[in-house]
Formats: sequence, C-alpha cells, structure tokens
Amino acid sequence: MTIYCIFHYLNAQNPILTPKQVGGDEESTDESLINTDSIKNTEKSKPDPEDSEIETTINYSASDSIFFDVTESIINMYGDSYVDYGDIQLEAERTTVNWETKTINSVYLKDSTGRKIGKPIYKERDDVFETDEILYNFDTKRAVIKGVITEQGEAFIHGEDVKKNENDELFIRRARYTTCNLEDPHFFIESDHVKLIPGNKVISGPFVLKFRSSEKKSIFTPLMLPFGMFPQPKSKVSGILFPTYGEERRRGFFLRNGGYYWAVNEYVDLKATADIYSLGGLSFQVASNYKKRYAYSGSLSYSYSENITDDVEGNSKATDIWLRWAHTPQSRGTSSFSASVSAGSSSFNQNNNLVNTDFQQSINSRFTSNISYSKRFGWSSLSLNARQNQNISTKIMNLTFPEMTWNVNRINPFKKIVKNSKSPLAKLNFSYNFVGKADLSNSPQSNSLNATNFNEQALDTLSFFKELDRVFARSKIGGRHTIPISTSLTLLKYFTLSPTFNYNEVWAPQQLNYSYDAENEGIRIDTLKGFSRAGTWRSGASMNTIIYGTYFLRKLKRIEAIRHVITPSVSFSYNPDFRDPSKGIYKEVQINPEGQTQTYSKFNGFAYEPSAGSESKSIGFSVQNNIEMKVLNLKDTSDNPTKKIKIFDNLSASTSYNLAADSFQLSDISFRARTSFLKRAIGVNFSGTVDPYVYKLNSLTINEDGSKSVLQEQVNKFKWDDGGGLGQLKRFTTNISLNLNPSTFKKESNTEQQENTTRKDEFFSGGDDMREFGGTDDERSHILNNPNEYVDFDLPWSFSASYNISRTKDGFRDPVINQTLTFSGSVSLTSKTQVQYNSGYDIENKEFTTTRISLSRDLHCWSLNFNVVPFGRYQSFGLTIRPRSSLLQELKIERRKNFRDFF
Repeated sequence: MTIYCIFHYLNAQNPILTPKQVGGDEESTDESLINTDSIKNTEKSKPDPEDSEIETTINYSASDSIFFDVTESIINMYGDSYVDYGDIQLEAERTTVNWETKTINSVYLKDSTGRKIGKPIYKERDDVFETDEILYNFDTKRAVIKGVITEQGEAFIHGEDVKKNENDELFIRRARYTTCNLEDPHFFIESDHVKLIPGNKVISGPFVLKFRSSEKKSIFTPLMLPFGMFPQPKSKVSGILFPTYGEERRRGFFLRNGGYYWAVNEYVDLKATADIYSLGGLSFQVASNYKKRYAYSGSLSYSYSENITDDVEGNSKATDIWLRWAHTPQSRGTSSFSASVSAGSSSFNQNNNLVNTDFQQSINSRFTSNISYSKRFGWSSLSLNARQNQNISTKIMNLTFPEMTWNVNRINPFKKIVKNSKSPLAKLNFSYNFVGKADLSNSPQSNSLNATNFNEQALDTLSFFKELDRVFARSKIGGRHTIPISTSLTLLKYFTLSPTFNYNEVWAPQQLNYSYDAENEGIRIDTLKGFSRAGTWRSGASMNTIIYGTYFLRKLKRIEAIRHVITPSVSFSYNPDFRDPSKGIYKEVQINPEGQTQTYSKFNGFAYEPSAGSESKSIGFSVQNNIEMKVLNLKDTSDNPTKKIKIFDNLSASTSYNLAADSFQLSDISFRARTSFLKRAIGVNFSGTVDPYVYKLNSLTINEDGSKSVLQEQVNKFKWDDGGGLGQLKRFTTNISLNLNPSTFKKESNTEQQENTTRKDEFFSGGDDMREFGGTDDERSHILNNPNEYVDFDLPWSFSASYNISRTKDGFRDPVINQTLTFSGSVSLTSKTQVQYNSGYDIENKEFTTTRISLSRDLHCWSLNFNVVPFGRYQSFGLTIRPRSSLLQELKIERRKNFRDFF
C-alpha cells in the first residue's frame, strides 16, 4: 500500500496536517491524528504570507506506511519514501520530517545480507546527489550530507562529509573528483577539502592524482599540486590552454599547442595556439568552430609556421601557411551556401611533420577546394563557385574565380496547345544554360599550336602569390551559352527516335590574330582586346529499343532461369565544317617561306573554345547488356523462395563511323564491363579500346639500355582485312576491389545491410540523430572535428583491397604496364581494442607505399591511441592517452616522434 499526502505548514507550534489518499485504503488512516474541522477551515481560508514559514506545498508518499506524531510534530515515512518541496525532491528508504527543528532526515537501511537499500537521492533542479544520509533544513535551505556522489556536468564527485549552504555551494571533506562514472572509479583527483560551485567550478586544496589498482585500493602518482580549480560550466567558457613539451632532433626542444580558448558565445568559439622550438622555429594556429542550429555549421583554421632548415649554404628560414574552411548548410529555403577549402604553401607538409596529427594530409599531394552559393527561382537556378586545385609536388595551382552558372528549366512551348500529349510537337522542349568563369594558373605555357616560331616563348612555372601580376596577365576569362532542343517519337511501337539540336556560343574579352613574320620565318601572334564571340551548332538523332530474353533451365535444380536485357542504340550526328575561315572562328596563316598554310583558332587556349572542327557526319553504334539469373534459395521458406543474382551489371560496346572523313572513318571500338560477387563484396571492372587499323613499321632501333625506338605510321586499312582479327588491343584496364566484414557472410535484410553500410556516414552528418551513438556532446563534437579518430568497436574486423592494372600498346611499341595494390582494414582484438592499418604496394618498383598501423583502446573513462609509420619518408610514431571527457584533457599523456629524431 502506498500513501500519498499533501500538507501546508502554517505554524511550527501548532501544525495543521491535511493528508490525502490517492488510490490507497481510506480506512488505514489513523483518524485520531486528524482534526476534520481544521481541514475544512484550511481549505476555505488562505494563510497570511507573513505568518507562513513554508511558501509552497509539500507532497510526500511512502510505499509501506506513514506515522504522524502530532505531539512531537514528527512524520516518519517507511519504504520508498518520497518528498517533493518546490525544486527539491528526496527519495529514500526511510525519511523523517521534524517540524520543531524544520528538518528532513533521510537514511538507507540494510537487508539481511548487509547490502544497502534505498540510499537517499536528493534532487534540486538539475543537480542530483546520491548519499548515505542527508539532513536538510527547509528553513535555512542548508544540508549536511554523508557519503555523497554527485554528477556535475561530465564529472562525478565523491565525498564523505558534505555541507550545503543556502547558495547551493558544497563544502566536501575527503573528496574524489573524477570523470569515471563507476562507483569505484578507475582514476580520481583526491583532496581533503573541496568547494563545489554548481555550474561554475570546483576548487580544491592540496590534491593528488590516483589510479585504482584493485577494489578499494589506489596507486599514488607524482602529480600533486597545492591547489586546483576544475571548471564545471553548463556552457562554454574561456580559458588558458597549457602547452605540451618535448624534443625534436631537427627543431630542438619545443612547447606546443599553448594558447587561449575563447568562448565567444553559444554559436562561435575561437582557439589560438602557438608552438616554439629552441633552434629557432615557431608557428601559430587560429581555429574557430561555429554552428547555428537548423541553419549551418562549420570550422575555419589558419596555420602559419617558420622553420629553420639546413642546406649547403647554411641555415635558411622557410615560411609556410595553410588554410582550411568547411561550411555545411542545412538548406531550408531556396538558397544554399557551402565551402570546402584546403590550401596553402606547397612546402607546408614537407616542413611540418603532420603524419601523426593528420595522416591523410601528410601523404596527399593534390588538394582541391570549392566555395559555392546557389539560389533556386521558380523557373531557373543560379550558382556561383570558386574552385581551386593545388598539386604540392609540382607546385602548380589552378584557381577558378568566379564561376557562374545559370540554368533555365526545361520548357515545353507547345504542351498546352497540342491536344495529343504524346505527339512530337507536344514533347518538343528546350532549355538554356550559361556558364562563365575566370581561370588563373601558374602552370607553364607551351607552344600548343605546333608552329615554327612564336613571338612569345614558353613560360615556366610561376610562383602563384609572389608573381601574382604575371598570373593575372595569363588569366583566361570567358563565357558559354548552350541551348539544347529535343523531342521524341515512337516508331513501329518498339523504337524510340529522339532528334536533337544544340546551339553553342562562346564569349571572350579578346581574340588572337595570326600573321606570318618573314624576317623571323615564323608566326606572329597578337592579342586583340575587345569583345568577341563565336557560335556553333550541331544536330542529330538517336534511336533505341529494349530487347528482353529469358532462358529457362528446367534440368537444373537451383537455377531457374537466365534473363538477358539488351539495349541497342543507333545514332547520327552532323557537325558543319567550322574550320572553314569563312565561318570566322579559324584563320588560314602562312607558316613557312614555301607558302604552306595552316588554320589556327582565334580562341585557342581561352577559358571556353568553340566546339568547332572539321565537317562530321557520324553514325554511332552501341549495345548495352544486363545479364542476371534467378536462383532458388533453399533456406528461404516464404512463398517466393527465389532471388536474383546479377552476372553482369553492365556489358557494353560502342563505336562510330564518320561518313565525311576521307580516311580512318571508323573510330576505336570501346568496351566496358562491371560485375560483382558475394553481396557486392568483390567488384570487378574492366574496360578497353581496340584500334581497328593497321600499323606500318618504318624502322626499329635497339638502344643501349635495351629499349626500342620505333618509327611507325598508321595505314588506312582495317586489321581484319590483313588477317589480324578485330584489331589491336590499344588499352585495357582492370580493377578488382574487395570489401569484407562480418556482415558480408551474415544473412541480413537489405535494410539492415544499408543501415550497417551508412552508420559511419550518418554519424558524420552531424545532425541530431548522432546522439544515438552515445557519448557526451563534447565527445561527439570532438569526433566530428577529428574524423580520423573515429573507431567503430562494434565492427569485429574489416578488410578492403584494390588491385589496378592497365596495359597500353601503340602499334609496334612495347606495351606499358602499370600495377597498383592498396589495402586497409581493422581487427578488434577485444571488444575494446582495435588495430587499424592501411598500406599499398608498388608492383613496378617492388616496394611498399606509405604504411600506417594504429591501435585504439577504449579504457572506459580513458582512451589510448597509438599509431606508427614503420618505414618510408614519413617514419614516425605517436602515442596519446587521455581522459574521454573534455574536462580533464590536460591530464593526457602524449608522445610523438619522427624516427629521424632517434639518430
């Protein structure tokens, strides 16, 4: 039986009690303790606030019994007692309310085995205290607590004797501060005197860090300080970041990552850190994270470093920068802005050892960036982009800024006029596209026109920022308009005919003018400033159909049928001869004293060049195949115990024949195939081209190194006419990929398989659903900002490998073969320990590529990460042991070294 009561305390000397039973037995109340008239009077009149010592209603209940002692003004509650007073809630096995002393006392009891049952749990707003005993004065709002355990944010505080004042501040004797949520924590900071200001900080006297060795035993550590202060904010707070120290052979002793963290507001933060080295190097980093819920989130960082390097002439200083910016929108309207930027000095990776902090950046040589803004209108869309492509090996950077694209939605002008919606006129449609851009590049320029002489020589690679004026002088600016027109109609019920017409127009702020320079016996090229344009068009039509075929295998038990889908297509395209100088795009120019001429485009090398060429009347042929078989699944007992297995996802071939060409009318024959096995764990892709024409060998020379020098020419004669089959295999590429994990061999539904495949992707989407992965907000935020540290301990093992081989042969020249092998994976040694690896093997050079092995260990309230690059250019190792909670990040043990530092 549970008894619930509500009472108002009006005067401590003459208490008036008003018990109320909800769902209980009314006869169980002792009527001799209740004054019925007083109850009625209390309900009708309101107490005078000045005489009342309790300003709110007290609700209480007990599962066993409640004893009212009116004479002593004491209430005793037995069995799962509960008291609710304003913001305060108290649960315990036994609770006593004393009106004389204005106190509430709660204790636990012991069962027959000596186990504590019903330990008092005190709740006040967001604060929760689990105690052995609590004495609370509801007049002074002070409390004395024995054996307390309270959670403050991400931390847990254990104390033997606690005093709580009216400001909710706690004064704890023999306290333990930890972020481990166990009753007997793995580690803790121990102090005899601690003051806790909820939601603000914990201040301690002399303290020592201890680790648990066995139950109720601990190990002292040398970490002892005369006082300590540990933040307990309910929101982000600013503070000093203490540096780590160590030594490098190349840069000497160092202090790293020291600085300041500024919590600007709930949307933005800023972290500024610096590194300093005894041999003269220094660096600083500025990073900021920002987020507006349901709108956008992002991060921005800038790194600057100065390193002293040794060379033949002595010491030299290398200055490097690196910028990163990631902005992710959560589109809820017609516009969107996003950014992904990673760019900086070409020597940044080389001069700054990043293999332990950012392994992917340390091994990459190519970096791309993109900033985009898009806006949707009712009938069109607009996008603005800035793109950057950087190769730190070749030091070549290409920057496109700005790039504007405007697309007009497809329009059917006669759809509402023609009654028959299936007629070609009703299906007639057109759209419009405009794209304009400015290209900047420091790449070398060469003689791409194959002329005898030029007035401007080839340019070497420029320094993009130091020679920015020359980079701008070589910029390419232009725009292109495209208007596609198409329709479709059905022929003979089974064939679809699709006529098309495309108009293209190129705009540029200049054009090239060519003239023959008799004195230098070469071509003079002048750039004529001013608006120029060139329009081209092409037309064509394609016809295709789909052929289905099913072959039933009656004699086989498991294979019921093989289904074959063939999609043949025939097309015709016409392109006028825009190389004719009369069209205004090309100019015929004398190239030598003998009077020979050649045509050159006035838009050669511009941002956009007209799609102009010689006259073309091309007939294209292609066929695409999809082959699958229907097999019986003996383990499936449903009404349809069959499943489909794809033999070929795609098996296709194509070629074309140019009726307008005077020779070599047939183009190369290309083919492609794709298939997979074992629930797509094994994927096979291959493609190639066949050259149908004959090559004639003019001369063959064997060089001193054993290589061949071949002088050959292609003859306008088909290989099959010469008894050589279909042709020469000019290029062949094969890719075999393998992706294995336990789910590969487990029988699971398509939905489960999809969920397992996208689990990590969903986490890194950063939405509210990421909470299902557990951990605190700070832990999830840390993983999102450091995705390389994500470890899925639920995956026992995984293995991925990819093998690529390509063979290229040109006539009588020796074939060129390239082979690459890459592999990666993970193995969980235990449920909390996982080893990850990634590597590759250069088959041609017979050596391993950059190899990395890492170990991750979940130590409950701590985590351990160890990674090593055992050989190669980036030899190094790194070890980090840190608390999982962000509150005690400064307790981490970190050791990073480049292997060269040992010598």
